[in-house]
Amino acid sequence: MKIFARHFCSGRFIHPMRHSFGLLLAASALLITLPSGCEKPESPPPPPAPAPKPLPPPTPENTVARLTQPKPEPEILPHKVEPKTEFPQAIASLAPDAAAPNVEAPPLDIVNDPNRPPTKGLTADGVSTDLVMRDWTGVVLVPLDTSISRANTVLVDIDRIEAHPLENGQVRIWARIRNVSSDGLSSEVACSFRTAENPEPDRPVFYKLTIPHNDYRDVFFVSPEGKNLNSYTVLVRIADGGTASASGTLH
Repeated sequence: MKIFARHFCSGRFIHPMRHSFGLLLAASALLITLPSGCEKPESPPPPPAPAPKPLPPPTPENTVARLTQPKPEPEILPHKVEPKTEFPQAIASLAPDAAAPNVEAPPLDIVNDPNRPPTKGLTADGVSTDLVMRDWTGVVLVPLDTSISRANTVLVDIDRIEAHPLENGQVRIWARIRNVSSDGLSSEVACSFRTAENPEPDRPVFYKLTIPHNDYRDVFFVSPEGKNLNSYTVLVRIADGGTASASGTLH
């Protein structure tokens, strides 16, 4: 009988109840550890929103549509198409196959200086240029809500602003600056551009402009090449430190 009371593998006696209790403890430990192994891992954070696709290089058609859309984006200066231009000298820049708009003569209350200098302007990178390019599509865009900020000077008025889309998608901005002071005026003019590619205003480059008493000067500026125009601000800086600016989005 003693031979059945010993475990044949270990050579020592093991009570049957003790063996069952050990199995129960092992099973309980297994059940306790199971829930922790079944917990779902935390969900990973959602991927970042994809960056907006860059706009393709501008074309004349896209530029007009972008600036005249009924509900433009907040950063875009809204314009309307007009059938006329008030800058007769701009006709010299008309592309060979473009239809010319109607031309309105300058105001009669301004003296026409026979020694008026030839029209010059600035490109966006600050390079001075003569009006010799024949690249204007003939479309005339005018800001819907142009306002004037005299910013400590009442010596000049910015009478008129037009945006002329060019064949390569750039825009030539025309501005008429009138001297309303009691004497001849030494000033500097510039234009700051904002584009879809560079939403912050670029650093304007000024060039000198002398305006006789009771006269005006027409100047132009060309937007950055290969970039979609959002808005612009024409700036006039007077020798006494005052500044006048005009755009549809003044501060």
